[in-house]
Amino acid sequence: MASFDPISVTRAEAATLDATGYRNQAPSFDPRSGEGARRFGGRFNPPRSFPVLYLCTTRSCAIAELTRQADRQSIDVEQLLPRELWKVQAELTDVIDLTDHATLAALGITAAEIVRDDHRLTRQIGEAVYEQRLQAILTPSATGVDNVLAIFPENLAGSVLETELIEVWATSQDLDS
Repeated sequence: MASFDPISVTRAEAATLDATGYRNQAPSFDPRSGEGARRFGGRFNPPRSFPVLYLCTTRSCAIAELTRQADRQSIDVEQLLPRELWKVQAELTDVIDLTDHATLAALGITAAEIVRDDHRLTRQIGEAVYEQRLQAILTPSATGVDNVLAIFPENLAGSVLETELIEVWATSQDLDS
């Protein structure tokens, strides 16, 4: 694992992003909260830490992430259904773009390191970005399908997340449409 200096986040240039993302989740939860990630942890935050709203930049990515989740739990994707697919729109002003080579260089990390199954490095990055009050991290999806946007709701400083339920996946055939 690379040695990550949290101060390097201050040397990376933050980008603006008019974002449209897709979030799949179990029914009956607020699609803007990030509470599940706060409680259980995610790629850019440890368990019992701070909320993170994980979005995919495409529907295909959302399906790939759901499939990866099932694979990691050694279950069939049907066992995770039903799921809701939400479209989330946000105008972000302080985004760390890990798809940008200059940003990776400023942080002293490589693209391969941020998509590994070991989350120690990415959680360190997430903690540093969160502590600097930046709004989000754009990163390649660990599935290899498109990108993921990790938004820190507590750092949005008045930015509004517009959400719209666009699909409900009740069977695996719904993922193909």
